[in-house]
Amino acid sequence: MRFTNSIRLLMENFRQVYKLFVCKAFTVLVFLALCSVFILPGLSTIIENQATQLLWENFKNIFLAFVDSSLDRPSVYVEAVFGKDGCMAIFLKYLSTLRVEIILVCVACVVAYLLKCFVDETVHFAIGSSMKDKMETYMEPRFVPIYVANFGKACAYAGGYVPVSFLADAISFLLVGLSLRFVGAMPFLSLFLAMTLLVASQALKLTLTGHWLPAMTTGNERLRTALLPQDKQERKQFGKMFALYLVSVYLVVIVNVVAAVCTLGSALLITIPASYFLFICEQYVVYYTVKGKKYFITYETIASNPHHGDRAHFFDYISEAESKQEENEEK
Repeated sequence: MRFTNSIRLLMENFRQVYKLFVCKAFTVLVFLALCSVFILPGLSTIIENQATQLLWENFKNIFLAFVDSSLDRPSVYVEAVFGKDGCMAIFLKYLSTLRVEIILVCVACVVAYLLKCFVDETVHFAIGSSMKDKMETYMEPRFVPIYVANFGKACAYAGGYVPVSFLADAISFLLVGLSLRFVGAMPFLSLFLAMTLLVASQALKLTLTGHWLPAMTTGNERLRTALLPQDKQERKQFGKMFALYLVSVYLVVIVNVVAAVCTLGSALLITIPASYFLFICEQYVVYYTVKGKKYFITYETIASNPHHGDRAHFFDYISEAESKQEENEEK
């Protein structure tokens, strides 16, 4: 039911996907521009170096040796590149002299990436605020006014979420890298383990942090309160939430891979922002379901969680169930 309602919300509010596409395209372009500013000056110096030119010439010779039989055998050029005193060793020795510059460029690119993620999360916060209004009142406010109105809370949310997400992603990719070390000896098993770890880690991250966004937009909680451990009712739902996100991550991977292969990457312009929006929809559906709140799916359809516990009317529910049982026995 939660997955179905999330898909229906995605389809009913598909225009949000186009907003996400525009915002993410802008942030990606800015990120690439910043990276080019950091990388291109040093890269041009490396390319113009004699060791790089020699390495490039030998790689071209390896390719041409496979095409033109009049040239020397490819093994001759391979030895010239990867031999003990080959041009690859000379090139790596040259790069070792630029170790400090390379580290500084990598740090600058990581900072630019974190800034991109920060802006992306402020956009997600605005989309979430819009979804809150749509699910509660079936009103759809304009994106720019709601982004400006919630910019302060969005920055607080992004400031808490981005470091946690970056650390979780770094750990997951580290685990994936460790599993890929055995790809030579056990290729299928290693790739299978790497993909499983990647998907499971992303599902776990969504399960642990998925309530932060709706808690701050729907529950009007501060970041400090939203980061607190979940209450007893939410902890009981941990298995269901993890299963939902696990299936969703697998579905997103399959859809994007198929889109990339079958459309030469063209459909990724839609499927990637739609994947992000699906996760936002799921976060709100899970939050409203666990909290026992009703919400609009369509104008005619209102979803609710009839099994959500209500301690104030606990004995009323028991007496109602007993009366229904007695009626059934009389029949």
